Amino acid sequence: MPFQCPTSLASSKSDRTPVNTNRMRDISALSQSQRSLPARLMKKAEAPPSINLFQVREKQGKTVVCLDDDDEDADNLREDDNSSSAEEDILFDDMPHQLRNLKERFQGSKISYPSRDDPTSVDVNFEDIDCLDPQEYLSSPIMDFYIRYLQLHYLQQPDSPTFRSRCDFHFFNTYFYSKLTEAVSGKGYDVDDTAFTKFRRWWKGTNIFRKAYILLPIYEEKHWSLIIICIPDRDKETGPIMLHLDSLGFHHSPSIFESIRRFIREEWDHLTLEGAGSDLPWGNLPRRIEEKKITVPQQKNDYDCGLFVLYFIERFIAEAPARLCRKDLQMFGRRWFRPSEASALRTKIRRLLVKEFESSQQVKQDQVHV
Repeated sequence: MPFQCPTSLASSKSDRTPVNTNRMRDISALSQSQRSLPARLMKKAEAPPSINLFQVREKQGKTVVCLDDDDEDADNLREDDNSSSAEEDILFDDMPHQLRNLKERFQGSKISYPSRDDPTSVDVNFEDIDCLDPQEYLSSPIMDFYIRYLQLHYLQQPDSPTFRSRCDFHFFNTYFYSKLTEAVSGKGYDVDDTAFTKFRRWWKGTNIFRKAYILLPIYEEKHWSLIIICIPDRDKETGPIMLHLDSLGFHHSPSIFESIRRFIREEWDHLTLEGAGSDLPWGNLPRRIEEKKITVPQQKNDYDCGLFVLYFIERFIAEAPARLCRKDLQMFGRRWFRPSEASALRTKIRRLLVKEFESSQQVKQDQVHV
């Protein structure tokens, strides 16, 4: 089932049930040091006084605790937390008067980005923007909108400092991974399988092995993470490399890698059977497809996972080499960027969407007066 914005589950914020009630446990007792943490980081948490807690999640009956790495990271957390709060205050306290009436102005409105004529357009209802409110979880339409925005403005604009050929990248939308798991679950590598044949419609006409990178947002257990499939040069017999980027380390990487590995092998076998071997980078797909769980900056709250995935994509587009090799993995790390940079996307995406809705409304008004 496609992920929906938490705000769509009830008519108002005051009467809806928070979606993260099963993510963090109730506080039974807090030490003085824990009470001093920002309230929004301590909604529902418990830990022994010896643990410097930023977050507790429940995962398949187990508790996942996100800790700081050292004192310097703890200082960065406090600074980043204050920065994020300040940005949210600016957005909602200093917002121009006309923006305060946006919900009334655009109620029931919908846009197709970048246009209805685009076969890969993304539909966004104005109500989806509620997911960009502070401490809310991003929905699929918002995620897909910004991914499409990055494709158009970072990969296809010659005047952009991050201009790259669109043919180097392939982006799957946020609904793809759930369909992938359905297509490859519980079956062997039978390229004639009807489910997989139907599933191939998602990338019809695209040879994914001719791409440098394939990016897949992952949504499971109310959390977002990112998979990047890297295809090395033809002259390198290393085979594909799968990278998993998770801002909480919450997703189970081995199971995700297994689904992606089956997908890669199914597609390779399908193309080989169709006689497309000359269009494949290697004579045979290496038996071992390399997989790497990448160390990345960690979110400092329970709700910014979608923003981090989007920022992973944005930074990767800007910095990735033409073809990734093992030595290039050093570009990642805990200090790849400041967590507040990812959190700040709430403001940016909201403004981009407001601009799109205003432009759409203006076009409709112009058409009426023609």
